[in-house]
Amino acid sequence: MLENRFMYEDDKLWKVDMRSGKWSCLNNVKPTEQGYIRIGLKIDGKMKMYLLHRLVYLFHNPEWNIFDTSKDNSIDHQNGKRTNNRIENLENVNNSQNKQNSTHYAEKEITGVCFRKDGRKSPWRAYWCENGKEKAKHFVTELEALNHRREMVEKLYYCPRRGIKNI
Repeated sequence: MLENRFMYEDDKLWKVDMRSGKWSCLNNVKPTEQGYIRIGLKIDGKMKMYLLHRLVYLFHNPEWNIFDTSKDNSIDHQNGKRTNNRIENLENVNNSQNKQNSTHYAEKEITGVCFRKDGRKSPWRAYWCENGKEKAKHFVTELEALNHRREMVEKLYYCPRRGIKNI
């Protein structure tokens, strides 16, 4: 799919314009509101949008199927930053693992704790993802909620190779 139109250099994916022969850096494209960089490519005469991290992963793993949109074929940004598309930061995971590893959304850190203003006795809500489903528990103080979430993350998301994620 990528043919000879791309090169990966200095942790960046570059694309050549087939008419002019000029190279342009795809990493410099402005991210979407969700924090991803989307690239339009013409394949077999049809324009289609691709996420940059999936193109980078495909460039380094040509046997990987970029068209497979099943729940077992997600690409995770290990450090949680969606604009960091270095190959060292990308890993093929399933949807559940990818959701559990979320630490940032649109470049804002996810703490897994929020305050509910509805007059509850326990307004602090700790939330996490377990087996692809969101779980939550309420607490009186923010510190209790943060500590509980940290315990759940350590229990559920420990990865010996990368350490604990999502804290």
